[in-house]
Amino acid sequence: MKFILVRHAETTANTKRVILGGREGGVLSERGVRQAKAVAKRLAKEKILEVYCSAANRAVQTCELIAGGRTCKTHYCEELREIDMGELAGLSHEEAEEKYPMIFKDIFIRPDKKIPGGESILDVQKRAMPLIERLAEKPENPTILAVGHNIVNRVIIASLIGLPFECGKNVKQKNACISLLDVKPGFAQLYSLDNSLHSIR
Repeated sequence: MKFILVRHAETTANTKRVILGGREGGVLSERGVRQAKAVAKRLAKEKILEVYCSAANRAVQTCELIAGGRTCKTHYCEELREIDMGELAGLSHEEAEEKYPMIFKDIFIRPDKKIPGGESILDVQKRAMPLIERLAEKPENPTILAVGHNIVNRVIIASLIGLPFECGKNVKQKNACISLLDVKPGFAQLYSLDNSLHSIR
């Protein structure tokens, strides 16, 4: 399949550097709305068969702006939710680093390490990758769009192309990032990873 993986657009929480993780919440900022509309314009010529989207509100809002007006079916799914940040949810990035030094680096170096009260990188892989593997088995090489989040998208990309998770932390996924992959059962190539729409004002 031609697999287009998008991170949700900017939220008001992003502007305040507040951590949400997989829990509900997050509303697109005005800039985020502009980013999502720019993604829609960028993907306008793509013949998308189906859309898969995290059930979190910020991803749903992004997806609706990207896929609005298309006739393809949209599936909202828990598999694409962001990692559960547990006790970090609601903290600023600075507060989280102060309370749990190096936590964001450590979870990639030790993918089995759970965030206090939340998930590990391996937990995310175990729930997200079966969905991606099922999509890869669809016949006739369809174009599939998925709307996810920062860490879950990194986990998907790293898992598909065989990157160690320690390197996966360096796969930058800014708001409105578009990644394009060719994915087949047992095979994947990353064609492009585009963060340029993040800079929209």
